[in-house]
This record gives sequence, structure tokens and C-alpha cells, in this order.
Amino acid sequence: MTDDEFTETLRRLGLSQAALARLLDDLGEQQPAPTTVWRWADGRSRVPIGVGALLRLLEQLPTDLRSQVTRKALRA
Repeated sequence: MTDDEFTETLRRLGLSQAALARLLDDLGEQQPAPTTVWRWADGRSRVPIGVGALLRLLEQLPTDLRSQVTRKALRA
């Protein structure tokens, strides 16, 4: 996933960079530093394959299920 694809996917999902970091933490991954997520969006670092796969899977979920998965990360 390119940096542009990453940024556009976050936009379509309604996730901020900080919300994505919280979501990854909620799913059992170590929460990445805000600068790490910023580097993915800026193209300074490659988006990890697993993060790209997760975002693509989230896009495929029905809206109600996607909302359940992302609800806690969006609240903070």
C-alpha cells in the first residue's frame, strides 16, 4: 500500500492517524508512535503489509460491523 493509498483509505474509513494507532493497540498490536503513523502517511516509511491488509479488510466489512470494530478507537 502506498502512502497515498494509505491516506485515502483512512479517509474513506473515517479514521484519523491517531485512531488507527489506537485500533492497532485494541487489536493486540503494540500501539505505534504517532510519528510512525505520520511517516506511513507521508511516505517516509513503508506501510507494513499487515496494516495495509487490515485496512483493506475493514473496507470490505459491512458498515455496522466496521463500526463495532472501530468504535472504541474513534471515541478517544
